[in-house]
Amino acid sequence: MCLKSSKPPFPDTQTLTMRSASHHNRRKSKKQIHIRVLNLTRRRRLLREANKEMEMRNLKLLVENQSIIQKNEALKKKALLLHQENNALFALLHPTLSPVSTSFLLRSS
Repeated sequence: MCLKSSKPPFPDTQTLTMRSASHHNRRKSKKQIHIRVLNLTRRRRLLREANKEMEMRNLKLLVENQSIIQKNEALKKKALLLHQENNALFALLHPTLSPVSTSFLLRSS
């Protein structure tokens, strides 16, 4: 039985893992913290500006959509009136045809 071991009883504090762990736990300097705060502040400001731009773009598109919907409704009303006028004129030109036959003629053309 060997009393002397080739390994020391405590791990070496200068190994790579111990150095990286101690380096990781080291406190950051005030300059590094200040730079990080500036970067975060800048990022937040840019995000706020991007959000404002998106909101403005969204509002413009909303107004444009409402305008298109109103124009579409007006065109539908005009189309309905023109269709009714067309049916009335067709009935004046062909008084002997029944309404059923006029709907058949409209579908076939």
